[in-house]
Amino acid sequence: MNGLLKKRNGFAVAAFTASLLSMFHGSAYADECPSEDFSQFLPAFSANAEIQQRLTAMTVKSLVLKPAGESGNFEPQTTGVKSSTLAFPLMAPVATGKTEGVEAEAVDDSHFNVVDKRAGNSNIKIFNFSRQACWVLEGVEDWSISEKNLVVASTPTMNTSENFCYQRAQAFAGLGGLEQYRLTGELFVAALENYVCAAASGDPQASLSAAGLSLSGMAPQLETEKVEALFKAAATTLADGAASLSTFYCYGNNPVPEGPCRHPEQAEKELIRAASMGSADAMNYLGYSFEEGRLVTKDMSRALACYRLAADKGNDTAAGNLKRLNAQDAAASTKTSYCY
Repeated sequence: MNGLLKKRNGFAVAAFTASLLSMFHGSAYADECPSEDFSQFLPAFSANAEIQQRLTAMTVKSLVLKPAGESGNFEPQTTGVKSSTLAFPLMAPVATGKTEGVEAEAVDDSHFNVVDKRAGNSNIKIFNFSRQACWVLEGVEDWSISEKNLVVASTPTMNTSENFCYQRAQAFAGLGGLEQYRLTGELFVAALENYVCAAASGDPQASLSAAGLSLSGMAPQLETEKVEALFKAAATTLADGAASLSTFYCYGNNPVPEGPCRHPEQAEKELIRAASMGSADAMNYLGYSFEEGRLVTKDMSRALACYRLAADKGNDTAAGNLKRLNAQDAAASTKTSYCY
């Protein structure tokens, strides 16, 4: 009986030992750990493919961005991937001390995340480490968008590369707009970079999106000359582009409009263009401008005409303005004039 118990205990010890070792490729005893100090461990781990393979969990949590639902939307999806299927090295060498583009973030005493931005904001990877017998790579987050998940030539005005940029920009902006990921700021930066790439084609919508995001406060501001060029490209065919260019002529590259309009003649011209393109909002604001003399022209009859046009297109604010002016001057409603 004692012999049988010893034999069973031996199997139990062997099984327990095997379960510990199964977390790594090969042996991973503490004396084979490059360092218990993560700041020293990371350079050694990243510099050696064999160490990476040995100190990577058997099953790695792999996060990738995949298309989801409505066309153009992406979401992160996490699955378990056997490390034997991965191509090592997974991480490029990280120097001791500070490496530009690499940030090591301590989650707690037993977990570190390494954010690698060296390939640019559109290709960020995050490596998740946990401390066991040694530090172990247990997860890899890939926040890039693969070309295989994009649609070729979805926008005729762009070449393939610009098309891919535009689709990536929309996807990154959508993810950033959710404000639920640690990379929210970087996602908006990636969106802006890709919108600018797509706008190189002269595409009005890509240009408007790039300029608008630059002024949103969610991404770095582009240079004033660049923003003006983008709005001008957008204004060629888009009412919102012309309206935005009008605002730009008033307040420049300032996210918060304040003070008097700097270039009222140009601003009024673009606002008229936006209204003539069918924008009810532009018609309403043009009416307000004519009513108050905010730009160049002050003309109550034209203000009424603009409010009337916008109200006919379903703009509730314009309808309220029209009602207000008619109440102030009943005869005004019978006056004939033009908006633009």
